[in-house]
Amino acid sequence: MRQSVEYLRDAIEKLGVENHTKAATELKISKAALSMYLSGDRIMEDFACIMVAKILGIDGMEVIAAAQMEREKNEERREIWADFRKKFGVKAGIAGLATILTLGSLAPEKSNAGDINFDAISCVKNPVAVYIMSNPTKRMETAKTIL
Repeated sequence: MRQSVEYLRDAIEKLGVENHTKAATELKISKAALSMYLSGDRIMEDFACIMVAKILGIDGMEVIAAAQMEREKNEERREIWADFRKKFGVKAGIAGLATILTLGSLAPEKSNAGDINFDAISCVKNPVAVYIMSNPTKRMETAKTIL
């Protein structure tokens, strides 16, 4: 599993800033805090985790859970955080797949108006056709009545 500092390094790289002062400004944290996070002297606070996640375009809970797992001193509780991260990763993967499938199914089909035979809808050439028409005036009267 990824360490919280790995997320931080990825965020700094994605920002494309030339120094840590600018990175700290973008993350809305102090330069000293950023240096301590990168050196491993401190584990990121929740706010920093959320800012990192925002830059990376991921759920903040993913980074927060990584930091909490690293911060936890009790082995049993650390395992609970690890289990949460595994389940969270699976849920996030399923949600991402569902989103991709949904967006893919919403894509419009290719228009084929040029393939329509307009002679087939002529009442002279096709006297058995059924035509459905609407009366927009009647709809407006109904709408006014409702309002």
